[in-house]
Amino acid sequence: MIEGRIKTLDVANRRAVITTQDNQEIMVAFPQGAIIEVAEPETMGTMGGELADLQEGYYVEIEVAAHDADGSCTCASLVCVS
Repeated sequence: MIEGRIKTLDVANRRAVITTQDNQEIMVAFPQGAIIEVAEPETMGTMGGELADLQEGYYVEIEVAAHDADGSCTCASLVCVS
């Protein structure tokens, strides 16, 4: 599990850079079918969402499906807790 803030978000290419609490920057790819949950303010829970629902600066928790050869990670699921 990776926890951190979205530093950059490229919705068109389905990639983001996440900065962890210890200032590591991790490139994350979001394949089609990756589960994305976003904060639902009325219930204080989460609901299904899309990459376009996210913004730079949001705090997220990412479950990694694989580590790619270029050092990036492939996301299995993301929960936005901001």
